Amino acid sequence: MCVTHAPQRLGNLLGALASSVSTQIDHATTVAAGQGGGAPAALVQLAQHRDLSVDDLRRRLNLTHSAVVRLLDRLADRGLISRDRSDEDGRRRRLSLTPAGEALAGVVLDARARVLAAALGPLDARERGLLEGILDRLLLALPTSADHSSQVCRLCCLRDCPADRCPVEDRYQEYVRLES
Repeated sequence: MCVTHAPQRLGNLLGALASSVSTQIDHATTVAAGQGGGAPAALVQLAQHRDLSVDDLRRRLNLTHSAVVRLLDRLADRGLISRDRSDEDGRRRRLSLTPAGEALAGVVLDARARVLAAALGPLDARERGLLEGILDRLLLALPTSADHSSQVCRLCCLRDCPADRCPVEDRYQEYVRLES
């Protein structure tokens, strides 16, 4: 039985679109990465944010510490990442992608971009502009914490959505100011 909430149809349409696009992105990035779960997002995060720690990656992927360590073990076994001691803190591991990992992160981003291009394909330039403005407003209200902000954009291409134009980054900065 459905609970009645207005606007019912709009919510259904948004939910169906979000679910469909999410499923397609999950499938495409899993195939591209050759591994599912958090692997595609881990590759993208490590490609776009240098010197992430295990804890940084844990927060961005919303996984437990042990799950991230297992994920990193699998990526290391495939020759995609390296873990070195941090120069600043010997207890901390500096995570970085190998050249093969860098290349694979690009393949993952390309796979995601193809899914999104197909989803936006029916829209003309004017409609895309309108949708971009609406999505900016919706995304500004979406994150519920600084960590959640990082999780929302875990597969985003930062080249295409720089921090100075990202509504989620704006929200993240608000949370960081509040936590200080």
